[in-house]
Amino acid sequence: MKGFLDEIGKQLAGRWVALLTVPGLLFLVTAAVARSLGHTMDFSRAADRLRHLTPDHGEPPAALVLAALVVLAVATFAGLLVHWSSVAIEEFWLTPWQLWPAGPLLRNRRRRWARAHWRYLGAGQQREQAELAGLTQTAAAHARGAVRQAARRNRIALTRPCHAGWMADRLNSCGLRVMGQYGLDVDMVWPRMWLLLPEPARTEVRAARDRLAQACGLASWGVLYVVVGCVWCYPVALGGLTAGFLAWTRARRAVGNLADLVESSMDVYSPLLAEHLGVPLSDGRVTPAIGASLRERIRKGA
Repeated sequence: MKGFLDEIGKQLAGRWVALLTVPGLLFLVTAAVARSLGHTMDFSRAADRLRHLTPDHGEPPAALVLAALVVLAVATFAGLLVHWSSVAIEEFWLTPWQLWPAGPLLRNRRRRWARAHWRYLGAGQQREQAELAGLTQTAAAHARGAVRQAARRNRIALTRPCHAGWMADRLNSCGLRVMGQYGLDVDMVWPRMWLLLPEPARTEVRAARDRLAQACGLASWGVLYVVVGCVWCYPVALGGLTAGFLAWTRARRAVGNLADLVESSMDVYSPLLAEHLGVPLSDGRVTPAIGASLRERIRKGA
């Protein structure tokens, strides 16, 4: 951990410039051009206004330095605003929605998941009947159909949907699957599991988490560009909407990858966790009974 913190300290200045100042400067330039163009897209007026904004070489150096510092300060503030709002966007994507549309959206996802699940079960029953009748080719066709139906169902959710949003439900499915298979509470076990993970596994988890944070930051920039476009120049809003859609798709991939990594870590390293906590294993596997013992050991009676 000490080396990790030292490395962060070495790269802090570069990350600050890359993550805050540079995108903030680009946003300020875009906002200035959008304000100059206006909704009428008057390029001649925009050229005149931008010409007035160009620094005069006859101005004293102190004034130019002060103007540059003001621009950098505003760009940095815009970057900080994006960072704070990206946290709110992440919370909105990953936590259960309490808004009015959540109920209808959740019911719709559950209906779609139930239809796909029943089709999967039906294909499995048809495969079994064909095998009993000795129809090998028919059974193979029904088996392929069951695989397709399972893929359609899993694209909606790996378990019965509990949240209106896909990303929140994907993380919830990870916890439900681990609890059902091993009797382990991911929220409770994960801090102990993290101490046992080898560095390559930690690197993969950190990378997935960083990709999610970057996607939320891109979504936050998209919101700012949409605001600028609505106020001054509509085409900028289209760019903001495009950035928001791209951020949403990236966030979905990052959440899916992060959930897969967490679940895989539980699959691979849960016996090692039981060994370190002094809970004996049966046949080298973590069963729900052993998972209950681990939960009691970690809870410490609380």
